[in-house]
Amino acid sequence: MDLNQQISYLLQADEFSDNLAPIKQMISALNLFPTYPIILIGGTNGKGSTCAYLTTILSIAGYRVGTFTSPHVFHYNERICINNKPIDNDNLHLALKQILMKCQKNPGLFKAFTLAAHLYFIKQKIDVAIIEVGVGGLNDITNLFEPTLSAITTIDYDHCKILGNTLEQIGLQKAGIFRPNKPAFIAIKNPPQSVREYATKINAYLQILGADFTYTRHELSFDVFCKNKKYFSLPYPALRGMEQLANASLAITILDELKINFPLSIAAIKTGLLQTQLIGRLTILPGQPQIILDVAHNLQAISSMLKNMLKLPFVKHTYAVFGIANDKDISAIVALAKAYFSQWFIAPINSKRSIDNDNLIQIMYENKIDKNQITAYETISIALAKAKSISTIDDRIVCFGSFLVVEEAYKCK
Repeated sequence: MDLNQQISYLLQADEFSDNLAPIKQMISALNLFPTYPIILIGGTNGKGSTCAYLTTILSIAGYRVGTFTSPHVFHYNERICINNKPIDNDNLHLALKQILMKCQKNPGLFKAFTLAAHLYFIKQKIDVAIIEVGVGGLNDITNLFEPTLSAITTIDYDHCKILGNTLEQIGLQKAGIFRPNKPAFIAIKNPPQSVREYATKINAYLQILGADFTYTRHELSFDVFCKNKKYFSLPYPALRGMEQLANASLAITILDELKINFPLSIAAIKTGLLQTQLIGRLTILPGQPQIILDVAHNLQAISSMLKNMLKLPFVKHTYAVFGIANDKDISAIVALAKAYFSQWFIAPINSKRSIDNDNLIQIMYENKIDKNQITAYETISIALAKAKSISTIDDRIVCFGSFLVVEEAYKCK
């Protein structure tokens, strides 16, 4: 199989299966036992941003940094990077070939790419790996590789059929990435009790935002207070949104914990904050009308997006270009966002998990959105083109609901 055939084959498997027994056998068969430090980042939202800060700062400081994240925006290669440079097709094809030769059944794309990342990182002799957890933590394949340090960004409702219907249940699943007698972090001030209790039970060295590390905002800068050091007058991150201060502060606190083995200068931290790039985190495209791309696809992320929109300059009309997977809490999302948009341009996302237009329209009707405010199209590209056609320079278009919305919207910007 060529690379495209490999990916097509992997996409046929159940992406959310938590059967890890055959994966453990594959790890042994591949002799896949990394010796580099692993920083494992879990959470509902903010994982990708935190990984991006860590990667960029460590890269600027001169370290060879392997990063595994998901999903991608444009190309599958983006999931596996060294110093922010995606793996090339030849190395990706070779790694996937090694994996598929060892497996008796289709492991699925996420699992195969996780293994491929570590195969590539070992081959490239990296100094440190930054690994983003997929779903939850306890039963995620990324958790099969022993972390040096584990962190949770946020905990909120998402993937509830897999993780549970309460924050206590979800928190316990995410806390499964913690390890006995190793540092653990969580970047929310009042985490579920299940997280605290699990950390205590296994004797993880838990640090909590607001108690063990924190940050202070100023007009043009912010400060981070870690257990052993204070970082003053840090520039606001290049990534927009006030939630990015929590993500950046978590990254800096993690780096402070690692400074004995990975020393770096304050200049590297400041430069890294300014140079970190990640599309789809309140990304504002150049030109008029103003177009915003945001990968927000659950209540917590969309709530942050809407709050951040209020801090932007006033516009006459705000239009939504929206598509979403059918396993999300769509009714609650629509109810939360409906007051912010004068018109909705909806379309399916390019996924078998997408909600179709008819069902989405019905949900919108149930949430009292007038039929005259909704127009449906075959693709996100067409929906965005129609939104642009009625917009003036005084209007704003917000494309959100999925990584796939951002991908398609960016390509036709």
